[in-house]
Amino acid sequence: MLTDQERMNNALKEMLFNEDLMAKKYAAMAQQITDPKIKTMIQNMEQTTRNHYGALSQKMGALGIV
Repeated sequence: MLTDQERMNNALKEMLFNEDLMAKKYAAMAQQITDPKIKTMIQNMEQTTRNHYGALSQKMGALGIV
């Protein structure tokens, strides 16, 4: 049985993985889109996701989660 700490660690690691995955998907999508407005919107979504990734990564570092 996992402790609360282990569950939190696993949840944060999964969130970090998902943010990274979404950023990569948005980047790939933006490369394929030719409409400038849609491309910009997807690029902004990618940047927001990368910001989430950075914030999660910092929080995990502060909590000692590797």
